[in-house]
Amino acid sequence: MTADPIPLHPMTQVDEKEHLGYFGDPYPVHVAPWTAPFLPQYFSGTTEELMTCERPIKPGCFETSPVTVKIADGLEAKAKDANNEFFDKINRNIYQTDDGHWNMAVTLYLRKTSAPKTSLVGSWTVIAHAHPETEDTITTPTSWIVDKILIGSVEEPAKANYDGKYFEDDRKLYLIYSKREVGTVHDGIVAQALTSPTDLDSTSPVWLLAPSTTDGGFNSEYFHINWAEGGPNADFKLIETGNITKIAGKYVMAYSTGDYQQLDYKTGIAYSDTLLPKEGEMYRRILQPDTDGVWGKPGHPEVRYLLQSDKEAWPNYVGTQVFAPGVPSVVEEPNGEYFLYFDGFLPSNAPPATSAPKTSFEATYRRPFYVPLSVRVPFNGCVEAATDEELASWITVRNK
Repeated sequence: MTADPIPLHPMTQVDEKEHLGYFGDPYPVHVAPWTAPFLPQYFSGTTEELMTCERPIKPGCFETSPVTVKIADGLEAKAKDANNEFFDKINRNIYQTDDGHWNMAVTLYLRKTSAPKTSLVGSWTVIAHAHPETEDTITTPTSWIVDKILIGSVEEPAKANYDGKYFEDDRKLYLIYSKREVGTVHDGIVAQALTSPTDLDSTSPVWLLAPSTTDGGFNSEYFHINWAEGGPNADFKLIETGNITKIAGKYVMAYSTGDYQQLDYKTGIAYSDTLLPKEGEMYRRILQPDTDGVWGKPGHPEVRYLLQSDKEAWPNYVGTQVFAPGVPSVVEEPNGEYFLYFDGFLPSNAPPATSAPKTSFEATYRRPFYVPLSVRVPFNGCVEAATDEELASWITVRNK
């Protein structure tokens, strides 16, 4: 199966010699509806920068400026009292609530103070809230102070708990984040209701999407390097970076699965008729029969991804143009046009990682990209009643 090239555009102007323009985990910055028409398109992420483009969006239009995040002395002291220390920050998700106030959900790394400083072994993550260092402004703030832990503990390690982001629906605020399923080595995406940007409500988090276990699950959701080698994490699966967009009354989640430094990192789309699925259900993936056993199970259903560089014989293969397309978001422009934003590696500029398993790419070489989308989500449609073929037609990469 030979895929036609997609209209792949760079978000930034990359200088390979000076190592400029690279960017990991591009998350769209939500701005209040009343400010959106007057502001540029912003992206924050794991890279310590803010990307900004004055509309209209065009290749290479995003420029970067530094983003600083400081941890309040009280939180540093609390970790120290437990013989732990903060040592890194990722997933800087900036969000302006509809009332105009700016907030950040940021993921912080911790480890024992006695732990080795050259490895992530024994480390864990928590999700924290940060506020702007200066008074709230209309434009996106770039200096932040972490003031409160939202998910996880600075005292006791726990798996997952990362990639927190805010989402408002019907005047209710939620924190969307990655969580480990109890009793498994599977990470998925949950929604936790909030009473404010700094306070969880009394309900438990609701699962939105997690690796499937039905009828053996989907082989495409494995970390393939572990699955193939049968190592200690051979059963590890994850679904992460869920960015939700409401289109025609439906909830569209663009998500990643696999290992972000491997070819198996992919962009999926899942749908729901409601933000929080019915009890016992999750967002609906798009499936199709794997007739030829591309993923190892002939005739078994598998996920039809929007972009993937893993299997040339599976739909929407883009491995000749970009490796590991992930951290996706579907973003609507004020004129009604839609773009898919994501990061990945340019095949001609994807050196092997210096401290990761074989076949991994060096993380600092991820680039931000975008492609135009054709969006045909029907106003009178229903996710629950739609066929997989219909779901697959709702959002597609636009032809050149």
